[in-house]
Amino acid sequence: MSLLGVVTNPAAASGRGAAPGAQASATLAAHGHQVIDLTRTTWREAHDAAKAVASDLDALVVVGGDGMVHLGLQVCGDRSLPLGIVAAGSGNDFAATLGLPVRDVEAAVRIVHDSLENQASRLTIDLGVATNGADGGAPRSRYFAGVLSAGIDAAIAARGMRMRFPRGTSKYKVAIGLELPHFRPYGARLTVDGHAWKDDRYTLVAVANGTTIGGGIPLSPSSDLRDGFLEVITADALTLPQIAAILPRLQRGTHLDHPAVHITRATSVELASAPGGAPLPAASADGEILGPAPWTVRCAPGALHVLAPPRD
Repeated sequence: MSLLGVVTNPAAASGRGAAPGAQASATLAAHGHQVIDLTRTTWREAHDAAKAVASDLDALVVVGGDGMVHLGLQVCGDRSLPLGIVAAGSGNDFAATLGLPVRDVEAAVRIVHDSLENQASRLTIDLGVATNGADGGAPRSRYFAGVLSAGIDAAIAARGMRMRFPRGTSKYKVAIGLELPHFRPYGARLTVDGHAWKDDRYTLVAVANGTTIGGGIPLSPSSDLRDGFLEVITADALTLPQIAAILPRLQRGTHLDHPAVHITRATSVELASAPGGAPLPAASADGEILGPAPWTVRCAPGALHVLAPPRD
């Protein structure tokens, strides 16, 4: 019998997250697992509760969207504790990237159970690690699974988080329309694998471990969760009409063919605001606001074990 910690976000799926959490816990218990409910009132309280018992668990199971996955990464990253995912949120980019069931609790729990029974089916993947010491104190680090956004994509994500309507994946698209009128190109300084790029103005600045953002938008379709690399995606300073013209290509994943968009593979990236443009917005990753630049981002190969079906 496995001892499983389960964390649910009751606010997931636009406030409908409690029911999937209860269903997941009940189904895991019916499979013979001992379940500890680590759900708390806030993200931080749940994180701390999971951290406190992590060494006693056989796995941590998160129920919700990418924000709950992000919580799980902070507990399971760079340790042997595997992460199970019951994708039941509004945004489930990471689960979809792994081919896990989305909004199907029974199927997701079945995968968790089967993977616990057969350790060979666990998937080992890379994570990004973002570190910030801007406040002069001890550096703060966060693991992320998908994409760290620090340009217009971060501003749009922050706008979406403040919105109560619409619900679901359409929220990101509405946030684009609301945020673009306020856009000014950002001044940024990037250092990629130790090579300092010249200060420049950017529309888009992102560091990708996974492929998608915003409920399935393929920002970095060539990213591979197991190759030991991150992708740095930037877009030159664009006018609003130019941004509007490139958005349909972003939805299709063909934006990388645009001459203003650039992608570079890297293992480490330093990102800071620079003169000549608007300050970079607060960075976000996996749907969570991380905070203002500067950030140092590196790839952590093989840092996470996921309860998932076997892959070739």
